[in-house]
Amino acid sequence: MDVPSLMRQAVRLYGDRTAIITEDRTLTFAQAWERGVRLANALRALGVRPGDRVAGVEDNNLGAADLFIGCAIAGAVRVPLYARNARRSHGHMLAQTAARVVLADAAYADTVTGLEAEIRTLEHVVVRDAGYEDWLAGQSADDPMVEVGPDDWYIIRHSAGTTGRPKGVGYTQHDWLVNCRNWFYRLAPLRMSSVVGHAAPISHASGYLWLPAWLHGSANLQFGSFEPEKVLA
Repeated sequence: MDVPSLMRQAVRLYGDRTAIITEDRTLTFAQAWERGVRLANALRALGVRPGDRVAGVEDNNLGAADLFIGCAIAGAVRVPLYARNARRSHGHMLAQTAARVVLADAAYADTVTGLEAEIRTLEHVVVRDAGYEDWLAGQSADDPMVEVGPDDWYIIRHSAGTTGRPKGVGYTQHDWLVNCRNWFYRLAPLRMSSVVGHAAPISHASGYLWLPAWLHGSANLQFGSFEPEKVLA
């Protein structure tokens, strides 16, 4: 099986249930999927084709969910960047993966803006600024139904670079599903009423828990930027 097919199945089963909770919005599976479809079509309009690399630097917000879903629908290989990294590290990860597009929260725009002039493969920098919602709403809501297979690349995650520069680690569609399953072995069983809170970055280890929650019909709670008092409350 592949990730987008299983995600579509969850939308059919749980469409009216709560899928995403952010600091200021709650979305059902159907609503979150539609946003992902619109982003997928926006990426395709920018020239992204299955297997192309699309990067993102953001907090655990609605934009992060858009990218998670949108890349899966478009068949794009997601390349999570780390918000705390410097511009130089972003550039290294983008160049190493031959990323064609990077999306960035407005708070991190200055760490990636202009890199398209420095990195040969990078063609577009999309900033989630005040115009992002209108831009997204202007895209087609028709699911492009891009075909991917279990052996196609799904994501390239990077090591922290503790010894030298960060190193990309690729996962196929099948491998990502298996890896996420393995992460949940030691955790409490999910129920449909479960809420999975993401205090740590979805771009890093918390990202292994996002997809299992979606596939089970549970809700993903995304706290935004990490603030201990907010998360505890």
